[in-house]
Amino acid sequence: MDSVVEMPRQTTGYYADTAYRPDRIPAQSPQHEDHNQSALERFGTARLPWGHTEPVVPITIFAKAPPKLLRRHEKYGDPLEGTGYQGQMDHECFRYAPLAKRFQVLNLAEIISKFITLVFGPLLALTLVVMSFATSDRDYWQSVVDDWFFFAVFIGIPAGTWLVSWIMGKLFLGWFLKAGKGPLWELNRRNGMVTVWTYPPKFPFIPRGEPKVFKAPFVEFDAWVSTRGDRAGVLNRLHLFHRYSKCEAGVGAVGGATSMPEPCYALWDFVQNYMDVTQPLPDIPIWEAHRHLDPVTAEHDRQTNRPERYWRDMDDDTFKACEREMHNRVRALSTLGRPNIMAEKTVYASY
Repeated sequence: MDSVVEMPRQTTGYYADTAYRPDRIPAQSPQHEDHNQSALERFGTARLPWGHTEPVVPITIFAKAPPKLLRRHEKYGDPLEGTGYQGQMDHECFRYAPLAKRFQVLNLAEIISKFITLVFGPLLALTLVVMSFATSDRDYWQSVVDDWFFFAVFIGIPAGTWLVSWIMGKLFLGWFLKAGKGPLWELNRRNGMVTVWTYPPKFPFIPRGEPKVFKAPFVEFDAWVSTRGDRAGVLNRLHLFHRYSKCEAGVGAVGGATSMPEPCYALWDFVQNYMDVTQPLPDIPIWEAHRHLDPVTAEHDRQTNRPERYWRDMDDDTFKACEREMHNRVRALSTLGRPNIMAEKTVYASY
């Protein structure tokens, strides 16, 4: 749902003076050096312009909490409660904190084994059937039976891994859902600040030291999209670099590496829209329960008569249609052609 009303410029006492307002960006110091990229690294990157955003959301975030998951949490509670998880995604801040390694391993094992089983299993079966018609060997199926060990390994191992990881996730989810080392970065809507945590290496049997904490205004960070080639093809990733020091807020971890740059453009628009206190929160399922707590968003919803449970009461087919519409919006982005409002406030060291 897009904003269709003019929002108030000020909300008394709730947002700090440092909160991000695109029409009130203070003059920035000149950038004398690019601390985060060498000239060679900049060859494969593009700086994204500030401002003139569109109401888009990367699908990885838009579909993070579909309506059926919201209803499940309402009924049974959030499984992360009581785990010590330090991540946060609400009306105040977007704080990224990975879960413990054991959960990441379990999740990755389930995803990979499920993909192999559901993709290569039917493909193998189809190949065997086609080959049975193409061969003149009368003992073809007997030879397939004789090679049962190969097929058991090829399909049995991933299928078994999928089953075991699924059972462990169902029965022992509380043990796996534990907090990791702590938050990595935070975007704070209320005060317009970005915080980055850097942790020292962890050695066996030695407690981890305290992290270094870096905090700076959101307007001092610039978004870049890097394009790199590897065995999987061309991959694009969003980076949020501090303009005046060697520091990155790793928001690209949310969107991951993508074959096309448009999801990275959408993530940058999404971040700006979230931090912009002159407009309501991006209207996505995961923030619906928090909308009434943000003054600008609450006023927007009151003026537009937005249903309080717009997403939570939505059926699966309608949500899928909304997901496809958002996907098309993202694919249509032409971010690099926009004017950069930050260019009027600072002088960059590189272009």
